[in-house]
Amino acid sequence: YIMSGTFKFEEILFNSRFPKKKHDVQLSNFLITKGISEAIRTSLGPHGMDKVILSEEGVLITNDGATILKNAKFDHPAANMLVDICKAQDLEVGDGTTTVVVLSGSFLGTCVNLIKKGLTYHRISDAFHISLRKAKEILLNLAIPVDLKDTKALYHAAHTSLESKIVSSHSYIFAPIAVESVVKITNLTCSNDVDLSDIRVIKKIGGTIEQTELLDGLGIENPAIKSFGGPSKVNGGLIALIQFGLTPPTTDTENILVINNYSSMDKILREERRYITNLCKKIKASGCNVLLIQKSILKESVNDLALQMLAQLKIMVIKEIPREDIPFILKSLGCTPIVDIESFSKEKLGYAEIVEEKNFCNEKIVTFGGIKNIPKKTATIVVRSSNKILLDEAVRSFHDALCVIRSLVRRRFLLGGGGSVEIEISTILKQFSKSITGLDSYCINAFAGTLEIIPYTISENAGLEPIETVSTLRKKHKEGKKFIGIDARKGVLTNMLKENIVSPLLVSTSIFNVSIEFAIQILKIDNILES
Repeated sequence: YIMSGTFKFEEILFNSRFPKKKHDVQLSNFLITKGISEAIRTSLGPHGMDKVILSEEGVLITNDGATILKNAKFDHPAANMLVDICKAQDLEVGDGTTTVVVLSGSFLGTCVNLIKKGLTYHRISDAFHISLRKAKEILLNLAIPVDLKDTKALYHAAHTSLESKIVSSHSYIFAPIAVESVVKITNLTCSNDVDLSDIRVIKKIGGTIEQTELLDGLGIENPAIKSFGGPSKVNGGLIALIQFGLTPPTTDTENILVINNYSSMDKILREERRYITNLCKKIKASGCNVLLIQKSILKESVNDLALQMLAQLKIMVIKEIPREDIPFILKSLGCTPIVDIESFSKEKLGYAEIVEEKNFCNEKIVTFGGIKNIPKKTATIVVRSSNKILLDEAVRSFHDALCVIRSLVRRRFLLGGGGSVEIEISTILKQFSKSITGLDSYCINAFAGTLEIIPYTISENAGLEPIETVSTLRKKHKEGKKFIGIDARKGVLTNMLKENIVSPLLVSTSIFNVSIEFAIQILKIDNILES
């Protein structure tokens, strides 16, 4: 059960009978969201704590907001809505999920206080929309345009994202690999997006995270077949990917074949051998010396006789290629899938200067280096770790770094990190609230105060004095030092841009959009009906 200060909401969260009165429904929504937010809040920032999630699949250790909520089980609809917005943030920009949860809970806490003072939903909603528009204007004014010809901006953004992960001590390894892989598959001068499906991550238990590497070419987890003396290394590989089986033909319907004597049996075996031999000779005649065989669902994809003959012909065989891996392999090698032996030709083959099998702590990967004549490049990264829990978290963190780089490619502006953006927006909104009259002024001022939860939490998790830290930040930002934020690693307040603690504009914009819209949506609910 999740506990949060004075908010005790186990009964609300896990009770299937929801409250019926309007006030009780709204209060339960506020409490559950605020409670989850408080539970996740300790994971924010470079010194955030990790959460252990127990499930039937095993143990999961993470401090990523989206991962925590996706693997937690909730019965309350407000909790499930919070999970949905966290997933939306993760899919859209891939980072800032913990911040979204923390801000959503904080905004709803502010709404509770405003409702207690007699303000209506409509008044609060209108004021929050005004605040959102103003916040986005401030974000644009704070944003620093970047030129992606210099990849340092990509590196600093990825490095900052990784600093708050479990694998933060290895951010100097993951950040350059993430940048290099994106640069490899994307023309940064003319492209406005990054297709992350062109980047494949292979997980291997054994070794250390320091041994993580970006392969020069393609990597396939299936080993080469060496049981009949087949090659495990080929220079100048002509690669074919077939989607038919190297086995004797069978009937479409189930039949029983009755053999009455040995001569009939011998004749069947000779025919099978002749059929397989012809298949292998046609493959060899095309010049193919590396054969990839797609995994068959209904029957065996290749039999021992075919493997033996292919080994004698010095053709490397890699079988049981999963169906879902086929599109990536085709893009990487530039070859065309072959559906039957009659269409087997040299024009459908891919080329790689060297194809070899490599060992990774008793696990094997076949690598294809020096790939040529491909319309679209791909990248393969081998992530290694000593145990499965750390390996899974490393892969999740690496994916977040890729998403941050993608966000920067989509919208080429950077913002300072360390809570500097939230404090600056809070300072400007408080000044703006004084320039208008009525209840909107009161709501916007409350909205501005809510944003201080981010620097407050970062300093609290870093072991600093949060009240003193936020007060000092307010003072410096009122003096015009708009990029001053919290360097949690050093425990000081400093210029975030000079320290290269940065975040893409698209991430911050999405955080404000998602969290405020969620708060307004929850605020509007006055009843829960069971169907």
